[in-house]
Amino acid sequence: MVNAYRRLIANRVFVIYWGGSTLVQLALQFVTIALAWFVLKTTGSSIRVAFVLAVISVARMATSPFIGYLIDRLPRRALMILDNTGQMILYASVPVMTWMHVLTFPMLLAVVGAAAALSPLSMIGRGVLLPNIVPDEDLEPANGLSQLRSSMVYLLGPALGGILVAFLGAPGTLMITAGCYVAYVGSLLAIPAGKYHAVQDDRFSADRSPRINPWQFLRNSQVLLIIGVVTLFFNITYGPLEPALPVMVLRVFHAGASTLGLIWSSFAVGSLLGTLVWERLRPQWNLRFVITGVIVGWGLFSGLVGLTNHPWQAMAMMFCGGITYAPYNIVAATWQQRLIPDHMRGTVFGTIQSVTSAGLPVGQLIGGLVVSAAGAGATIAMGGAATVLLGLVVVSLRAPWARLPTANMSR
Repeated sequence: MVNAYRRLIANRVFVIYWGGSTLVQLALQFVTIALAWFVLKTTGSSIRVAFVLAVISVARMATSPFIGYLIDRLPRRALMILDNTGQMILYASVPVMTWMHVLTFPMLLAVVGAAAALSPLSMIGRGVLLPNIVPDEDLEPANGLSQLRSSMVYLLGPALGGILVAFLGAPGTLMITAGCYVAYVGSLLAIPAGKYHAVQDDRFSADRSPRINPWQFLRNSQVLLIIGVVTLFFNITYGPLEPALPVMVLRVFHAGASTLGLIWSSFAVGSLLGTLVWERLRPQWNLRFVITGVIVGWGLFSGLVGLTNHPWQAMAMMFCGGITYAPYNIVAATWQQRLIPDHMRGTVFGTIQSVTSAGLPVGQLIGGLVVSAAGAGATIAMGGAATVLLGLVVVSLRAPWARLPTANMSR
C-alpha cells in the first residue's frame, strides 16, 4: 500500500489531475454557498433559494447521458477544456451583471442552469480519465485519494466559501470561483493529450458489438446494473436527512446554523478518517459484503441521529456514519472503472449518473413531506431504517455478485 501511494505521488500527471480536481470541487462548494447567500440577500425569499438549487440538480441530471455520449465520440481534452471555460465565463458573468445592475432572477436561473448543465462533463470526465492516468494496480488507491480529496473539500469548502462571502461578498466569491476554473483548465492542458484518448478494449471491440448502447451494456453486466440500482435507492433513503436535519436542529436542539454546520462537519471528519483507515487496511472482502456493510452501517448511525436530544449526540452519530460511509464511493468507482471499457466509459458513466442522481431530489421531497406529517426525528429514524432494509436486500442478492472477475476488492 505504501508503495502504491509512493507511485501515485511520483506520478506527475496524477498529481496535476488531483490538484486540478481539488480546485474545481472547491469551486462548486463556493458556488453553492455564494448563490444561496446572494439570492437570499437580494430577494429575501427562501423559496427562490430552493428554486436555484433545484435548477442545478435538474440540469445536471438532464444532460448526463448526452454528455457521456459526447465524451466517447469527440476529443475528450478539447471537450473538458471548452466545458470548464464555459462554466468559468458563466459564473463570472453573474458578478459582472450584478455590478452593471442588469441581473434579474430569470437571467440568474438561466446562467446557473447553463453552468450546471455543463458540469457533468467534468464530473464524468474525471472518472473516465483516471484509469488512463494510473495503472490498474493503483486504481483503487487513486480512487481512495480522490475520496480523501472529496472529504477534505466537503469539510473545508463550506467554511472557506463562508469566509469568502463574508469578506468579498457573493459576487466577489463567484469571481474567485471563476479563477478556480481557470486554474483547472490549466491543469487539463498540463496533462498529456494521449491520456485523454479512448482505448478500444478487445473484449468489446467495435467489430464484435457495433450497436451496443449503454442500457444493453448494463443489462449484460449485472454487477454494474446492481451497483447503479443500489446507489439510486441509497440516495433515496439518504435524501430525507437533508431537509429533516435543519428542522431537528432548530426545533429539537433549539440551536442555529452553526450547530447544523458542526453536525455536517462531524460527518466530513468521519468520512475523512474512514477513507484513511480503508486505504491503510484495504481489507480483501467480497464486494457484496463491503457494500452491504456500508449501507447497513450508515443506516444505523444516521437513523440514530433521529433519536438524539442533544447536538453532541448527533455529531457522534454522524461522525461514526461518516466512517462507515467512506468506502462506498471508493469501491463503487473502482469497479465501475474496471468493468466499463474505455471507449464506452463516458456513455455508461453518464447513463448511470443520470439515473442515480435522481435519487437525491426524490428522497429530499419525500423527507420534506414526512417531516411536515411526522416530525424531523421520526423522518430521520425512518430514513435510517429504510437504509438498513436496503442493505439486507443487497446482501440477499447473491447471483449478480458471483459474476465479478475477481473474488475480492483488492488485487
